[in-house]
Amino acid sequence: MRTGHCDKLEAGIKMGVTADSLSCLGFLGIDRRIGESEDVNGIQWIFFDLGDTLVDESPPFEDSIQQLVDAAKGLGYSFGVAELRAELLRAYEEMHVQPMREALARLVPSEDDSKTIRQSMKYRKDKERPFPEAAQIVHQLSERYRLGVIANQSLGTAERLERYGMRSCFQVICSSAELGVAKPDPRIFEQALAEAGCLPGEATMIGDRIDNDVIPAKQMGMKAVWIRQGFARNQPVPAGGLEPDAVIWRLEELLQIF
Repeated sequence: MRTGHCDKLEAGIKMGVTADSLSCLGFLGIDRRIGESEDVNGIQWIFFDLGDTLVDESPPFEDSIQQLVDAAKGLGYSFGVAELRAELLRAYEEMHVQPMREALARLVPSEDDSKTIRQSMKYRKDKERPFPEAAQIVHQLSERYRLGVIANQSLGTAERLERYGMRSCFQVICSSAELGVAKPDPRIFEQALAEAGCLPGEATMIGDRIDNDVIPAKQMGMKAVWIRQGFARNQPVPAGGLEPDAVIWRLEELLQIF
């Protein structure tokens, strides 16, 4: 990290002292902040999650919800999109391993029916789009940090990043489909750190999920920034040293931190 830039990082994550800065960065009253008790000068790598962090998954998720509702109606169920969406939000808040499956099970008590409905749904990955500001922010950060990806993704992550105009920014890409291991399994984080050649304390993880991104990163000894986007935006903040070091609501707020 360059001299002078460290001051900006420390000031950003410590949030300053004004109410405006607290509002801007969306801090949740977390006491343990980067820079208060630890040296921030060693941060060299920033790892990103993809779905609902750099890539907007809301179009395919809404499409999937509609598909499931339509399939359920064909079996005689009467719940609608709003009900399934609410159950999905609740399943994410409760940190279920398979939130969509859990949400559907609450509305479809028959496992056979639930399985039939799930099997009828096709996730439309082609509907995913990077957030409008994602490429610019990633490019800016890549001028000062080394960047990597740690994400639960289907095959073809590097190719999609190429289409999004971001592939050249990432020096390490660890995707679950290619590695055969998925978050929150610590092995995917270990693999990313090994490929980067950095220690956990030299890295920060940025993601939208407390359960898949923040907690495992903190358990590894990394810093973590929680971006409150997508269905996991209301997950409870853990304690005991596993809370995120900073909380933001929009990608552009990263430039006030790093």
